Amino acid sequence: MKRRLLFSVLTGAALAASAQGYQDGVDNFNAGRMEEAKIILGNTFNDPNTDKAISSYYLGCIDVREGKSADAEKRFNEGIKSNPDYALNYVGLGELALKNGNKSAAEKYFKEALGINKKDTEVMAYVARAYWNADPVVYKKEIDKHIQKALKESKNTEPAIYVLQGDMAASDPNQASGLYEMAIEQSKDKGEINREAYVKYAQTYFQVPVGRPYAIQRLEEFNERDPNSALAQRELAEKYYENEQLGRAWKQYEKYVENPNHFRRDEQRYAGLLYSAGEYDKSIEWANKVLAQDASVGPMYRILALNYTAQKNWPEALKAAEQLFNSGTTIVPNDYNLYGDALIRNDRGTDAVAIYEKAIAANPDDSKFVPKLASAYAAAGNNEKSIEILEKYLNDGNGGLNDLYSMSNRYASMAKANLEDDAKRVEYADKAIKYIDMALEKSPGNPQLLGVKARHYLTRAKNELCPEMAAIYETMITDLGDKNPKETSYASEYATAFRNLAAYCLSQSDKANAKVYFGKYLELDPDNAKIREIYDSL
Repeated sequence: MKRRLLFSVLTGAALAASAQGYQDGVDNFNAGRMEEAKIILGNTFNDPNTDKAISSYYLGCIDVREGKSADAEKRFNEGIKSNPDYALNYVGLGELALKNGNKSAAEKYFKEALGINKKDTEVMAYVARAYWNADPVVYKKEIDKHIQKALKESKNTEPAIYVLQGDMAASDPNQASGLYEMAIEQSKDKGEINREAYVKYAQTYFQVPVGRPYAIQRLEEFNERDPNSALAQRELAEKYYENEQLGRAWKQYEKYVENPNHFRRDEQRYAGLLYSAGEYDKSIEWANKVLAQDASVGPMYRILALNYTAQKNWPEALKAAEQLFNSGTTIVPNDYNLYGDALIRNDRGTDAVAIYEKAIAANPDDSKFVPKLASAYAAAGNNEKSIEILEKYLNDGNGGLNDLYSMSNRYASMAKANLEDDAKRVEYADKAIKYIDMALEKSPGNPQLLGVKARHYLTRAKNELCPEMAAIYETMITDLGDKNPKETSYASEYATAFRNLAAYCLSQSDKANAKVYFGKYLELDPDNAKIREIYDSL
């Protein structure tokens, strides 16, 4: 049996697309991707450049794994008929006989396979694998015998043995990856590319945190040596993705989806990666391409909704979200956000209320939908219900800083809207202060929040400068210490504090401190002519 027909090509050899076709099926089988292998091998079986003996063997192996013994036997025999000198179809029949409890028949098939070329250590390795596939415990003696014979005959240079030993050591990723690496290097010495070993090395060593860079490095090497391999392209793209190198992932997928042996779900992943990379137009193009081939691929409507939402194209975002919910696709929590937000942006607040109520019913343990429901009620014009929902949510200890900040400002707006109604203004301002205090519990001393609280007191006092406001600004300035306000992220808040404190001091006839605070303000805004005039007059 010629080694290159099994799993290798000569380094640097250029492959025609059709030859790479069935080889991609072999590669996917060896990488454990049975479904992909079956499709590629089936689609390329009648191509003129396909070696039918090889394809028959791998299709037969897939039948064995699917429990289709009769189909497997037929495949192996067809492979033998196609090329009786290709030993692996006899190995396949032997494995099938072992699985059917007929060891004597298996041994005859193995003898026939080994008889084609008694020095072919690769076939010895595959006989050992057949025993291992059948039962690693019952046939341990036979497995060890053939492994040792292959190592002896090859002078420890048979790559297929190291791949098998790597598979047998799967529970120890460090040991297994070392064996796969040995297979890679032994194949290199023979001028070959061991695709199976590259992929298994990467899949195994990637499980070890320290091994991730090395796994990716090996796959990059694989891609450089075998640029036409769909498996090489996809494995590298996937490992970039799993390692959160999204920019590299989508660039690698961009190459891979041009390979004729890619799959539709790979196009789906590519569309998603394009969205993650901010390539919204391109992502929309690929999502629509998938849907044009099969409109039932519901997740692509999700991708469209995400992209249109990012672009703030609310009519299209709503259309995509509606299609997603009508597609029969399993709905995930964020889908409700996409749909609800699009409804709100399209002035359909009442419909958004219904969506968020469904979201809460479907995800009763996820309290994050409550503020969304409140927003939907507000969009529907029911501010009273919106506030009622939010108050309960926040008073129960839910929500984050932004939720509290938003609620505080909502009450502040209501206080300003009722400036001439003393009772309502004070009631709403007190609630605004309550929620900003809750926010300050989460972020003590935050200058922005303190500035908001000071302004709430100003609103409470009907825009009259008051001691509560002044005390808050003084706390801000005391907390600043010797730091230059310009060196902080809150220079504008400090400028407001200095200006309002100066004005408050003037209202209290404290010109000396008023001048100090106006001076500090001018350090931040030296071109303010009006403040400069007041400062000079003092």
